[in-house]
Amino acid sequence: MSSTQRLIVTSGLPGTGKSTIAEGLARALAAPLFSVDPIEAAMWRSGLSPSETGIAAYRVAEAMAGENLVQGLSVIVDAVNPITEARAMWRALSEQHNVTLKMIEIICSDEAIHKQRIENRVRNIEGMPEVDWARVLERKAEYQPWTDERLVLDSARDMPEVLIAKAIDYCQPAS
Repeated sequence: MSSTQRLIVTSGLPGTGKSTIAEGLARALAAPLFSVDPIEAAMWRSGLSPSETGIAAYRVAEAMAGENLVQGLSVIVDAVNPITEARAMWRALSEQHNVTLKMIEIICSDEAIHKQRIENRVRNIEGMPEVDWARVLERKAEYQPWTDERLVLDSARDMPEVLIAKAIDYCQPAS
C-alpha cells in the first residue's frame, strides 16, 4: 500500500457542505475531484433519464477515480453516499488499488440552517435543477446508518475553512 496515496470520499445530504469540503481538499492536496452531481447532469444532457443515471453516475465516478489511482494519484470523490452499497463500492475500490480510504461525512445539525442553505443555494450545474427541501427530507429518510470508520464534520458548528482544515488533518498520511 502506498503510504501517501488516498481515496478520500466526502458524503452527506445535499446542502450540508460536502462539495465545499471536497473542493477545499482538492485544492489543498492537488488531487483530482470527481463529483457525482455534474456527472449525472452530463448524463441527463446526453439524453438519459434520471431513472437511468443514479448508480451509473456513481460507477462513472468510480471508474474515473480508479484510473487516477492507477496513475499513483490520490483522489477525492464527492457524493451523497446514502446507502451502504455506495459506501462499500469505495471500500472495494480502495482495496482493489491498495490505497488508504478516508471517508468524511458532513452533517448539518441545525435543521433551520440546513433548510436555509437549500432554499438559497445556486450551484449552476448545467442540466441539474436545484434540490428543494422536500427532496432533502426524502433523501434523509433513505439515508442508512454508517458502519464505516469516518470523520464526521458538522457544518452548523464550524466555518468551512475550519472544516477543511480538519479534513486535511484527517487525510494526512500516518507518520
